[in-house]
Amino acid sequence: MMASGDANVPPDQDHAVRRCEKCDAVMKQLAELPALSIRAAIKVFRCYACDHVVSDRA
Repeated sequence: MMASGDANVPPDQDHAVRRCEKCDAVMKQLAELPALSIRAAIKVFRCYACDHVVSDRA
């Protein structure tokens, strides 16, 4: 369930901007997980319009 106004949350200035593949809304970066050993750093994004969550290599 979405709280009122969550769909209009603008991305933070310090974070990357990503578009949702499902609804084309702007996704908000939730976290950037650091690189560990042989694994690359990961950025986690959430779409507040359709609640889709994805991760990308940083």
